[in-house]
This record gives sequence, structure tokens and C-alpha cells, in this order.
Amino acid sequence: MRTILLTSLPVFVCLFWSIQTALELYQRRTRHLGWLLVFMLVSTILYTGHFLFFNHVTTYITLSDTLYSLANLAVYPLYLLYIRSLTHRSRHGHLHWIALLPTVVGGALVAGLYLVMNDGEISSFIEQYLYDGQLATLSGAARVQAYVHDVCKALFALQIVPVFILGGRYIRQFNREVASAYASTEGKTLHAMHVMLIIFAFTSLASFVSNLIGRQTFFEIQTLLFIPSLLYSGLLFAIGYIGCRQQFSIADIERDERLAELKEQEVVSPDAEEQLDSHPVTEEKSALCERIDQVMRDEQLFLNPNLKLNDLVVSVGSNRNYVYNAINRELGVSFNEYVNRMRVDYAVRLMHEQPSLILAEVGERSGFASATSFYRNFRLFQGCSPKEYQQKLRR
Repeated sequence: MRTILLTSLPVFVCLFWSIQTALELYQRRTRHLGWLLVFMLVSTILYTGHFLFFNHVTTYITLSDTLYSLANLAVYPLYLLYIRSLTHRSRHGHLHWIALLPTVVGGALVAGLYLVMNDGEISSFIEQYLYDGQLATLSGAARVQAYVHDVCKALFALQIVPVFILGGRYIRQFNREVASAYASTEGKTLHAMHVMLIIFAFTSLASFVSNLIGRQTFFEIQTLLFIPSLLYSGLLFAIGYIGCRQQFSIADIERDERLAELKEQEVVSPDAEEQLDSHPVTEEKSALCERIDQVMRDEQLFLNPNLKLNDLVVSVGSNRNYVYNAINRELGVSFNEYVNRMRVDYAVRLMHEQPSLILAEVGERSGFASATSFYRNFRLFQGCSPKEYQQKLRR
């Protein structure tokens, strides 16, 4: 009974989040939720294979082992494709499908060998290799099948390297893009996803060790089953929870950019556009930076907690690329840092002029979307917390 409970736990976690993700996908219809659903369904197949193995259900083991091998090679690439769908603009690239090539080849080899193996070879392979971890006594197609399984285990372990490197790169690039386009990044960045990727990597190391030990060892010493069961169940639950809560993606940035283009067309006349395009960007930057700073301070745009780069573009009456380059290249800061520095300066001025204001009101009046954002940015630019600064003023 204990074995059934421990081996079924990851299956139920995957099924639970598959259903939750499907419901979210029905309501929101976003690309990244589609990839998350595929990941959860394939993970369900993977851990169902674990369940059948550890509970010695061998009636359909040729099918379950084939699906297990296929799913085992698919989970890491699918997780990478899930991250890519959150962060990457390209919808029509084909290079990312190469990540699934080992899955297709490995699954096809395992299935093909099972088809050519006779009943005796299948029986020997199951008992001697899958359950006892023995290879020396196998021969013919059964021995080849064992070699293929060993290669699949090695590929499974190697996949975490590109997933960790590329996934981390995608997330960092996306977070920088968010910081360059939005004054408030709360709920938009993928910091939680980055932490999740690191945890995913450490869990993968544990999975690699499990593969080295062999599933048959856990079958023989079943008291060890609680370690991978709780570890993988916790990881999968966290992936599903964070994934379903992630509302913001590259699709939202693209939508805001399209809206900005429409506003630009309304604000900037054809003559003004021609004049902008006729001057090199380097000649326009200094004047544009002065104009940006003037508009920001005169209109106090930074007090809008939901301020976007596109809003500033409309107020300045310029081109989005020009404004982006002026802030990021000439000023050397992201839009997020530029706005939050102004907000902190305004908060400091408020604390000097109205020392009786409570800090929550100071943060809200200064344009911060939350107290957390206020405290984090104040400490970043002032070197102390708002409370410490206020206490210094009152001495």
C-alpha cells in the first residue's frame, strides 16, 4: 500500500495541474499555457510509467516502457519550450524543434526493438535488465534494447545542461525587456521562474543520481521511494502553481507595442515622422533626452503606477525606438530604473515637506504600485530604508 501511495503521488500532482492548466487555457488561450499543459500531460505519462514499474504491472510493459522512454526524453525539452513560449517573440522558428529530436529517435528505437523482439527476449529483458539491472546475460535484440535504454538515460542527464543555460538566458533577456518597457515590473518579470529553473536543475541532479543507482534499487529497497516521490511531487506542484499564476508574457509586450504604434500614428504627423527619420539618431539623442526629462517632470508621469514606455512616447510625441535608445543607451539605465529613481526623489521631497505622512502614503503618492516596490527601490537608490531615512529627519 505504501508503494502504491508513494508512486501514485507524482501522477496525481501531474493530473491535478493538467486539469488546472486546461481550465486556465480555456479561459485565457495563451501560447505558454498550451506548452505548460503539454509538459504536464507528458509528465503524467512519465510518472504513470514509474507507477506501473514499481507496482510490477507487467501486462502492458512493452507499451508502458516505450511511453516512459519517450516521456523521459521529452520533459526537459518541453520545459525549455514552455519557457521559450513565455519569453520569445518568434512563433515560426523551427530550430527549437531540434530539442525534441532525441525524444523522437529514442522513442522510435525503443518501440521498434520491442516489435522485433520475441516473447522470450521481452521476458528476459524485463526480468534481467529492467528489474535486476543485469546486462551480461542478455543477447540479440534484448541486449540492443538494453544499450538503447542506457543511451536514453545518458541523454536524459545531458539535456539539463542546454535547458538550464538557454532557459536562464531566455528569462534574463525577458526581464531586461520588461524593465526597459515598464515602470512597474511587479507581476511581469519571471524571477520566480528563474528560481524554479535553478530548483529544476538541482532536482535533475537527483534524478541523474537515481538513474545511476537504477530503478531496480528503489524497487528492492522500497523505503527509499519516499525521497524521489516527495521531491518530484513538490517540484511538479511548484511548476504547475507558478505556471498557472503567471499572467504576463511576451504576448503582452507585443500587444502593448501594437497599441503604441497606433497611438504614434495618431500623435506624430507624417511631416514629423519624416523629420525624425531624416536625422541620424545620434544627433537627436541629447535634445530628446532633455525633452524626455522635461515631460517626465512637468507632467509628473512617474506618479502613474502603471506607466509604460509607450505612454512616455506618446507624451513626448516621438518614435518608440528613439525614446528607448535615448534612455537605455545615452542615459545608460532601463526605463524602470529611470522612473523609479524619479519616484524615490519625489518620495524624499515629500518626507522633507510633510514629515507627518505615514510611509505607506508616501510610497503611494510617489507612484509606487506596492509597499514592497517602494521599500526595495528606496533602499536601492538611497542606501537605507524609508523608515531609517524618516527617523534621521526627525532627530
